Amino acid sequence: MKHYINRFIIYKKMQNLSTKTIHAYTTDLQQLGKYYDPTYETIDDCFANYTIFLLQTCDYKSSTKKRKLISIKMFWRFLNEKENLLLKNLPIVAIRKEKKLPKTLSVLELRQLTASVKNYNPLSAKKRRDHLRDMAIIEIMINLGLRISEISNINMRDYNNGDLIIHGKNNKERILFLPTDISKQIINDYLAFRKEYSPLSNEDAFFLNKYGTRLSIFGISNIYKKYRHLSQINSLSTPHYLRHSFATQLLNNGANLRDIQELLGHSNISTTEIYTNVSSTRKHKVLTLYGFRNNS
Repeated sequence: MKHYINRFIIYKKMQNLSTKTIHAYTTDLQQLGKYYDPTYETIDDCFANYTIFLLQTCDYKSSTKKRKLISIKMFWRFLNEKENLLLKNLPIVAIRKEKKLPKTLSVLELRQLTASVKNYNPLSAKKRRDHLRDMAIIEIMINLGLRISEISNINMRDYNNGDLIIHGKNNKERILFLPTDISKQIINDYLAFRKEYSPLSNEDAFFLNKYGTRLSIFGISNIYKKYRHLSQINSLSTPHYLRHSFATQLLNNGANLRDIQELLGHSNISTTEIYTNVSSTRKHKVLTLYGFRNNS
């Protein structure tokens, strides 16, 4: 087996592949070679046993497993086509992609973020105007869990005294409501100064940039980054963390998945179910209330 692996690596080096790629092939096939014992097994047995190992092991991420499978498939083809070995077909396996857990901000970080927005002290009229807009955007992100594209797409005709029509993915609309008078007041404060952006009479965008036109998703992202820095919360966080935090807090506080699905605008509840994996507060509450030791 070692002889065949060396010949394969030489063959691949002739294709001017990167050093990193060659190293990956070498590492993967050396591991495959450990599953070959010529005294008891054939090369077919080696491929089969290693494939089963990859399928069952928890030592690698799915992306690493898939890469290793590609390596051994290429090696198997090389042995058949270049070395004239008549090997059996490789076992057919499917590596499931792991679901990435949604990344959230803690309640403390959310409080730090809102405090940094509230306490920011703009020094000019334009800065004060922008500050009111930024407060409104952060308020909506935290309290309604909107995507930044949905925030950018809000039009003036979509808002009515706390009620919002949200234009989600695939032109799917949903109606949401600002939950408190404080939230409504923050939005109204911004609307009172929206005219300071000098929008054209036919400009219907709710949130405006300095040119008086629709604020883009990049503009919204930059606003978040500004206050993320000021509040000294997770420096790797993105606006989408607020959406995940919104959903997780709802679940922690007792909301059911169907309600959360509707609020987030998910087409499939399986997308919403991922939040059950991060709702540790709710899990703790359920175990405390209903666990065997607490009811015996």
